[in-house]
Amino acid sequence: MRRTGMLLLLAVALVFSGTLPVLAQEVTEHPLIRPYPGSTFDSRRSEYRSFGEYDFMVGTAPRDYKTVTIRGEYRRLYYFLLTEDGRPNTNVSQLEYMENFKAAALASSGEITFEHRVHGLYFTLPRDDGGVTWARVQTAAGAGRTTLTIVDEKPLETSLEFGPSEMKAALDADGRVALYGILFDINKATLQQASDKQLQDVLTLLLEHPDLRIEVQGHTDSDGSAAHNLELSDRRAESVLKYLTLFGINPARLESKGYGETMPVAPNDTAENKAKNRRVELVRLE
Repeated sequence: MRRTGMLLLLAVALVFSGTLPVLAQEVTEHPLIRPYPGSTFDSRRSEYRSFGEYDFMVGTAPRDYKTVTIRGEYRRLYYFLLTEDGRPNTNVSQLEYMENFKAAALASSGEITFEHRVHGLYFTLPRDDGGVTWARVQTAAGAGRTTLTIVDEKPLETSLEFGPSEMKAALDADGRVALYGILFDINKATLQQASDKQLQDVLTLLLEHPDLRIEVQGHTDSDGSAAHNLELSDRRAESVLKYLTLFGINPARLESKGYGETMPVAPNDTAENKAKNRRVELVRLE
């Protein structure tokens, strides 16, 4: 009995000293979406799941909206804004919270999908891996609290990352082939290193078929202005052309042109469809 009592006292002491081992999986903050400046992360209450789902709102408040279920890497993160003496900071209004998150999302080429005083702010962000991150921001300004619900939707999985022989077959049959393995930095024409395999396949195609002439086309989704998308797609197509000529392809065999959002292959109504519209196409030239 005496030994049992000692063990119970030891357990109680560990709990109150904060040294009891934590068995739950550690929750980390999101690498892209940051909290309101000065906020403290509450990892104990936050949640993480390697695969989960959440219903996000898309549309216009208060009635013209729908919900879409997004699956992927799930986080529910809690933050507190505290004063120097550790009390909740109630000086920041709900409007200021929301405007800060909205500005940060738009500055990262994000899209506001829904906003409402009660339901909060919903937005999406494109990721470098081709996927889309969905987020909801909820605030309790009077308590200095922010809740972020974030799902990293999986990148678009497509079988259209053709090798040289599949590209040639598509060009012979349809005169064009859409490529989704050529990736660029967000809102830039800089080719990502992950594009090398697809670009090398295009090089192999051109080297194996020296009579083939192609137009490299750039295409975007409808996010942003039409003029900006046209200019961006043009620069991206030109980046691919420069890559091919750098590796010895005769420039006389190549042309490049951007078409912006004018030739979608899917409606620009969901993140997945927008990913389909962001592409490079090769078109056979006679």
